[in-house]
Amino acid sequence: MSEIDKDKERVKELTDLLNKYSYQYYVLNQSEIPDSEFDSLMNELQDLEFKRPDLKDVNSPTSRVGGWVSKEFKKVNHPVPMLSISDVFSLDELKEWDRSIRKMTGLDKVRYCCEVKIDGLACNLNYHEGRLIQGSTRGGGSIGEDVTNNVRTIKSIPLDIPELRDLEVRGEVYMPKASLKKVNEERAKNGESLFANARNAAAGSLRQLDSAITAKRGLNAWWYYWPLAPQFGYRYHSDGLNQLTKLGFRTNPERRVVYGIDEVLQYVDEYAQKRPTLDYDIDGLVIKVDDMELYPSIGYTAKTPKWEIAYKFPPEVVSTQVLDIVMSVGRTGRVTPTAVLQPVLLAGSTISRATLNNEDYCADKDIRIGDYVTLHKAGDVIPEVGEVILNRRPAGTVPYRFDKNCPFCHEPLIKDGIQTYCKNIHCPSRKINKLLYFVSDAGMDIDGLGDVLVEQLFNEHILTEIPDVYHLKDHKDEIENFDGMGEKSVDKILKEVEKSKSNDLPMLISSLGIPLVGKKTAIVLANHFETLDKLMMSKVDEIANLPDIGLKTAQGIYDFFQDEINRNCIEKLREDGVNFILKNIVKPVKDNFFKGKKFVLTGSLSKPRDQVTKEIEKLGGVSAGSVSKKTDFVIVGEDAGSKYTKAVELGLRIIKEDELNDLIKQAQKDAGLTGTGNDTGDRYCLLYTSDAPTNSRV
Repeated sequence: MSEIDKDKERVKELTDLLNKYSYQYYVLNQSEIPDSEFDSLMNELQDLEFKRPDLKDVNSPTSRVGGWVSKEFKKVNHPVPMLSISDVFSLDELKEWDRSIRKMTGLDKVRYCCEVKIDGLACNLNYHEGRLIQGSTRGGGSIGEDVTNNVRTIKSIPLDIPELRDLEVRGEVYMPKASLKKVNEERAKNGESLFANARNAAAGSLRQLDSAITAKRGLNAWWYYWPLAPQFGYRYHSDGLNQLTKLGFRTNPERRVVYGIDEVLQYVDEYAQKRPTLDYDIDGLVIKVDDMELYPSIGYTAKTPKWEIAYKFPPEVVSTQVLDIVMSVGRTGRVTPTAVLQPVLLAGSTISRATLNNEDYCADKDIRIGDYVTLHKAGDVIPEVGEVILNRRPAGTVPYRFDKNCPFCHEPLIKDGIQTYCKNIHCPSRKINKLLYFVSDAGMDIDGLGDVLVEQLFNEHILTEIPDVYHLKDHKDEIENFDGMGEKSVDKILKEVEKSKSNDLPMLISSLGIPLVGKKTAIVLANHFETLDKLMMSKVDEIANLPDIGLKTAQGIYDFFQDEINRNCIEKLREDGVNFILKNIVKPVKDNFFKGKKFVLTGSLSKPRDQVTKEIEKLGGVSAGSVSKKTDFVIVGEDAGSKYTKAVELGLRIIKEDELNDLIKQAQKDAGLTGTGNDTGDRYCLLYTSDAPTNSRV
């Protein structure tokens, strides 16, 4: 036997062994060999593939470590659409759904398959002749994204299966609680923002352009649907899942076949109690008619199958004690009270602090230090104090009142409407938050300068004002000695700092911390004035006449540029070579569904909220933070809260995320944005209504 034949034989042997041991470990939770032996076999295979690149297969076990880097995700058409599931939020609604199923089928008692609803990212796998050939996201249901290289890094997903017929399987990629904890600890160490929940973490990890990053995130997956199981001879959905298990797919053992609504309700009650003990997040349960022969007669709506329903758990509510109320002072001087809480586990994370918004909020709810309060997560993300538990109020508590002076600089505080402000521009809290905002993605978006590092630089007097950012190179040796830093890390940060000098004008305007000026207003200002110098010389009336800028905002902009300290800061940025000129030009958005409409988002969405907002705004829509009679549409995600309730009360049009995605696609076509390069990844885009000037720039 020739040497190449020996190598070929050994590669096959190692591949089979590693696939076998991976299946045992990651699917069956068994281990036949120690980790050291597994690693040794993997290293041997890597060495052979390096020696014989022609022997390396795309589905090699070594693909689990990643290393593929894509420029972008290709679009994938789903021949069988990945439909969403209708939600119910009460047992009465669940009973009503069962009544409708019994009526349509003529059955007295329906056989159901009950499953937990994984809080992750929907995913689709395709196999040809037993080999994984494609992994894709759900996307809008009909069109998703090709994430094959990233899918291959998830160790529990079989790369080869003992089924030669073409097979498609659907499920959920998720991040286990332990992985989320580990990832967030690493991100905190690096000064990066933390993932708010497992769903966001899974979505952000699976959609990495560099598969090596995905490989490090500890993702896993459950597979819960085989679209073409009847063509393989399976009548019952549960039997199809059992066969997928035999083929090597990881199917959730918490599923159960039940008969009738009473057994469904027992399952609901059981898993409402069991939910916190699972090592992954679930946000509800899925109940499916098990007999797939009934599906055609039961039918579909335009967006959802009628033969399955998702029961959503009510928001988890816990009680805890307010140990203290502390005040923070932001970059604009706004004072925000925060409740320091007795740490309590809520929806999978330990909560020890919750914002109290403002003094009036504290007064209206009469929240006192020492009180016991209810706590829930707004949108399943943000901890929010509900109500005071009055019958547990300790004796001797007193109503909470704001201090008259700033806790950081001790200057007098001033109340303006419902908000309270520290007007001292030299307040250390204001200064550090101004620095944090300048480098954040809302400002100059300087990667690597996270909260922890910026605070450390501030405390070491390396960063005391904005222009100091562009002189970090003068302190390179000092920064390299910080915990968790090193030469490579610092060099990377300095490179990002240098790159930010060429950012377009809207980013600079947004980053300066001008009162009431965020990204949208910065775009309007940049488009009109085209240079920072012209904006600095502008008058109040000229600014106030621009779209969506009122007199109060205009006055704040004017006053900002009249301040000598701010002007000196800007001159230093000029000396450091920061770009002051508008560079990118786009045409005004054509008429479409979104143009001129006001939208409010509520609940958890499959995509980051900022991304959804950008998509809407790019089409000329306006996003708002609160629901009112002037709101045109309310976008509702999972676990929607008070905004959804108010929208129903006002009779506003409510749009679910799937419908929103379809509307966006159509609007992009109507607006002439399809295939123009004006994708939703653009950092800035101008969103004028029909009275926009024709020389609009971005």
